[in-house]
Amino acid sequence: MPETPVIDVDGLRWIRLVFVDVFGAIHAVVIPADRYPLALEKGAPFDGSALAGRARHFEEDMVLRPDPTSLLELGDGLGRAVCSVIGPDGRPWLGDPRTALVRLLSDLKTVASTYRAAAELEFYVLQADGRPVDRGGYFGVLEGPGTGIARAAAESLDRYGIEVISTHAESGPGQYELDLASLAPLALADALVLTKQILRAEATRAGLRVTFMARPFPDEPGSGLHLHQHFESGLFDAKGALTAQGGAFVAGQLAHAPGLTALAAPNVNSYKRLGRGPEAPGDVMWGHLNRAALVRVGSSGEQRPAIEFRLADPAANPYLLLGGLLAAAAHGMDAALVPGPPFEEDIGGFDPSSAIQIRPLPRDLDSALDALMADDVLVDAFDSRLLSPLVDGRRNEAEQFRAQVTPWETEHYLDEA
Repeated sequence: MPETPVIDVDGLRWIRLVFVDVFGAIHAVVIPADRYPLALEKGAPFDGSALAGRARHFEEDMVLRPDPTSLLELGDGLGRAVCSVIGPDGRPWLGDPRTALVRLLSDLKTVASTYRAAAELEFYVLQADGRPVDRGGYFGVLEGPGTGIARAAAESLDRYGIEVISTHAESGPGQYELDLASLAPLALADALVLTKQILRAEATRAGLRVTFMARPFPDEPGSGLHLHQHFESGLFDAKGALTAQGGAFVAGQLAHAPGLTALAAPNVNSYKRLGRGPEAPGDVMWGHLNRAALVRVGSSGEQRPAIEFRLADPAANPYLLLGGLLAAAAHGMDAALVPGPPFEEDIGGFDPSSAIQIRPLPRDLDSALDALMADDVLVDAFDSRLLSPLVDGRRNEAEQFRAQVTPWETEHYLDEA
């Protein structure tokens, strides 16, 4: 991976202090560059209720503490630094997703210290009116606006020290994928936040839009966020097969898959993707060649054995997603869980009498939230100051969605009876 650039703060006029709320939305406070040393020492004040996103009710005085290793020069005298949140008592605020992941990495040091993951981020590039910009086809060679957006983002990421393995056209019209090389959990979460910002900025510059919706079009493929997980050693033997430890890692993520769904598929639209075709999982199973598997064991884009988690979509909050995956895997290894045999068949041809038992994933957001709150391992992994606004906010979204009268309903029922 390229070295992280050394930034001369004296060459900056403003610094954007970036943080992410519980829903994964990106926020920022911009400060003069000459106040950055004070922000490093004491933090920069902000209204901490912004962490609750759309669920915010009351103002809370907190401070943003920049991570000095994250400072980047964006150009035109503007810098950017990723922040964690300090509460009114001067201690890290566990209602902050990034702070929650930092704490989990400390608590799960044995597992987290050598954990790495590469990411495949899928997205659609749209015209200003919401129509796809082109129709290149899967791994197509069409040189269109979407290709330019993806490549410009990859070049920016490379300048910022984040290695991009590849970018290519996906199956849907205007759909693309950008693949990040393996990083440690906190670095990967930060990189995914930055990647989404850069993609949106490049699209805006071109008069276009980028969407990270799980399924923006009813008759086109959904977008996923696939994570290729590995350790420096221990998960695979010399032939690339799972060891007992690797099997327990997989088994832990399968065991907690229902609760993980609320973190990986975080909104109402996410469930328009899951179980819709061979590319998105709908059931709790693992395999090697099965693209419908929740967990697929094989080679990553870096040509190394990896455990691919295929449940997540790009709307997922990466800090919560990676924290949940680590907590689930750690439980699997601590309890020496066994994943059972792999499932390599087409799920459509599944024989219910088979010895392999297949559990369905939650089919809607409310069911996923119920599963999350019923999962003691995942609940214990996150502070109630984070989970409460997350669950309450998402339940409110689901209720608002149910209250909508859709064109489908009008078409089918307006003149009925």
